[in-house]
Amino acid sequence: MVLDHFVVESPEAGAVSAYTDIANDVLLDHNLARAIQKLHIWIDPEYPLFLVAGTLGRLPPLVRLRDFAEVTYAPGKVTLGINEETHLATLLDRLWSRYGKNRVEQPDRWTVEIADEPDLPVDRDLAAMVVSDPAEGLVRDLIYALLSIAPEGFRVREHSYENGRFWLASSENTLPEDLPERIRALFAKMEEPS
Repeated sequence: MVLDHFVVESPEAGAVSAYTDIANDVLLDHNLARAIQKLHIWIDPEYPLFLVAGTLGRLPPLVRLRDFAEVTYAPGKVTLGINEETHLATLLDRLWSRYGKNRVEQPDRWTVEIADEPDLPVDRDLAAMVVSDPAEGLVRDLIYALLSIAPEGFRVREHSYENGRFWLASSENTLPEDLPERIRALFAKMEEPS
């Protein structure tokens, strides 16, 4: 696995070797190795505590309505001409939650119409609406994979993802009070020159 930074730390040398292999296998099996830019794993068998911190590489772009549909405004109605069906189900869900099912119709597979009412107007910048964020599924898969890497029985867990940075902490005990400092320290180690 080729990452800009990939380190497994533990006071036990056997754990370093084992978790390096486990992390490699799990991330390759889940097709995540190319999505991750940096990964740092720290294992404390005494506490016990398992920490992972990392950064994602280049994320796939957001999918906006304008990427696969043309928006046409007419009195009383907004028509969406669908060019590609890949994101249609997600689009309909978003439109239903935003405008209500009673205002959204699909007369055929390539057309969606939204009632444009004066007291409930359709957003005039509808084409810019984010229909799908591919990073959401990627992060969900990543957290699942990291849980697969964590030691068996480490059921107390916490994780976070924000702006391309992620971390996961797992233990048999309660998580330590100094967890934020430990996580910051792992991110700092990833920024150190090799």
